[in-house]
Amino acid sequence: TPQPGVLTFEINRHLLGEGLVVDNRNVADAMRFAFEVLKLVIEPGGAVALAAVLSGKLPTRGRNIGVIISGGNADASLFARVLRGEI
Repeated sequence: TPQPGVLTFEINRHLLGEGLVVDNRNVADAMRFAFEVLKLVIEPGGAVALAAVLSGKLPTRGRNIGVIISGGNADASLFARVLRGEI
């Protein structure tokens, strides 16, 4: 969704720290990495956390981290374009 619901926003406003932004290229790169290296098909929304790590936008040096990769509901034609590097 383009924005969180009122209740979701209020809860997160108090419990979460900071946020970051990844762009479509970062997400496509993460989807390709997941497929080629991890042998996973993931949808764009499920690739966002991995994109943050792979793009270097989330500092990981000297830290143990876990990344949740979810969502296998990838549109076949979009996924094929991502794998070909068109996106």
